[in-house]
Amino acid sequence: MAFPPEFVVQFSCVFAMFLIWFFSLVPIRRAQSLHEEGYDNSNPRDQYTKLSDWGKRAVAAANNTFEGLAFFSIAVFTQAFSRFLQPASGKDDNKIRTVVDIICIIYIILRLIYLPLYWYDVASARSSIWAVGTLCIIAIFVIAFI
Repeated sequence: MAFPPEFVVQFSCVFAMFLIWFFSLVPIRRAQSLHEEGYDNSNPRDQYTKLSDWGKRAVAAANNTFEGLAFFSIAVFTQAFSRFLQPASGKDDNKIRTVVDIICIIYIILRLIYLPLYWYDVASARSSIWAVGTLCIIAIFVIAFI
């Protein structure tokens, strides 16, 4: 294994987040292919402004997912590296790791819920899910420094 086994859940969640972002691109391509001019491979980003409202929300959801991937990854790696840098402090590292594992899994579940809420314009629920997800990222950072 390329990384310590105690970080399998956390690093797997980072990879899962990457896959969520990758698959969040599928609705964009679908919206582009349904566009009257079809998919514009020469300049696909220009086509985003011409998409239906659903297609534009798919673009925004994918962009937000990519941004979330960046912050989530940094939080997870900061927390993981902080465990390597801290000398044995008497803390129960297994409990800390379990808490971070649970937070990471919750974040992934929230992101899976978030995308369809964005696509289908359920704005209030989407914003609530986003806020809880952001709190998960903040919690991982806080745990890294305790």
